Amino acid sequence: MSEPKIQDVARLAGVSPSSISNFLNNRMEQMRPATQLKIQQAIQELGYRPNNAARQLKTGVASMVGLLVPSLANQYFGALACAVEIAAAKYHCHVMTFSTFRDPAREREVMADLMAYNVQGIITGSALNDTENLEALAVRCPVVAFDVTRSNEEHARISTISIDNATATSMAVEHLVHLGHRSIVLVTPPPLTLNRQARANGFSKAIANAGITGDLVIIDPTDAPIDPHGDTQLFALGRSAAAKIMAAPFRPTAAIAINDMMAIGVGVGMKHLGVQIPKDFSLIGIDDIFFAAAHDPPLTTLRQPIQAMANAAVTRILAPTGIPGDEVFAPELIVRGTTAAPGK
Repeated sequence: MSEPKIQDVARLAGVSPSSISNFLNNRMEQMRPATQLKIQQAIQELGYRPNNAARQLKTGVASMVGLLVPSLANQYFGALACAVEIAAAKYHCHVMTFSTFRDPAREREVMADLMAYNVQGIITGSALNDTENLEALAVRCPVVAFDVTRSNEEHARISTISIDNATATSMAVEHLVHLGHRSIVLVTPPPLTLNRQARANGFSKAIANAGITGDLVIIDPTDAPIDPHGDTQLFALGRSAAAKIMAAPFRPTAAIAINDMMAIGVGVGMKHLGVQIPKDFSLIGIDDIFFAAAHDPPLTTLRQPIQAMANAAVTRILAPTGIPGDEVFAPELIVRGTTAAPGK
C-alpha cells in the first residue's frame, strides 16, 4: 500500500490541500476548531506523515523530537530533558517536552499533538506496563521508551533505553551488607511502573541472597488523586516515610530509596526525628541527580549515565542504523556521606 498523500488527507477531512498545509505549519488562526479536529482525525486515521525534509527546506522550520516525562517536579526528568536537548542540538533538532503524569489519556492527546507538528520521533520516560499507545505510534514514527524491555514481540517496534534497574538495587544492598547492615528497607511509592518493579525485584533477590532482613516500605500518595504514582510529591513522600521506617518492628539500620528525590525526603524526615545520618542510619538513592551531592551529608547513590542514555535515544530517532533494539546501561555506585557501618 502506498503512503498516504496530502490530497488523501484533504479528501477524508473534506477540506482543501492548502488547509492541510496550514494545519501542518501551525497556521490555524482563521481555521475553525471543528475543521482542525477533522484534519487531525484524518491524519491519524490515514497515518499520514509529511515529507519533513522538503517541508524544512521550504519553510525553514527545524525538525523536532517529542519528549514525554511523568513530571518535571522530579529533577531527574528535568536533567533528562536537558540531556535530550543537548543530544538533539547536534542534529540541529529541537525538543518539545510534556509532562504526562503517567495518564494514558493525556499521553494519547500529547502524542496526537506531536504528530500534528510532524515530529521526527518520540522519546518517552513515562512508560507503564500498558504500551498499547506506544505500539500504535511506532507504526508512524520512531519511538524510544525509557525503562521498557522488549521482552516479547509486542514491543518489536519500540527501541528501549534503560539502566539495569534490578542491578541498581542489588548493588545498593551489597554495599550496605559489606558495611555490616543486616536489616534494610526499600522505600517506594506504589510500584506501578516497570522500573520500580524491577528495582523492587532486584532488592528482594539481593536480600534473599545475603540472608538478611528486608522489606518494602510503600508510601501511598492518597492525597493526590491526579497523581497516583507520586511523581509530583516524591520529596514529601520520602519525608513522611521516615517515621514509618523508624516504627518498623525489625528496626532497620539502612534504607534504599527508589530514587534520589525520595531519598532526600527520607534524609530530611530523619533529621526532624533526631536521627543522625550516617551515624544512626544509612541511606542510598538511585539516579545521582544534581541535588544528591548537595544533600547534607552528600547522598550515596547509584548513578544513571543520563547523557549517554539521551545520546543513544536521540540517535535511535535521528540517525537510525537498523531495526529497533534495547540498550541497557550499567549503574555506577557513587559512595558519599550517607552510608557507614551500623552505629559508626
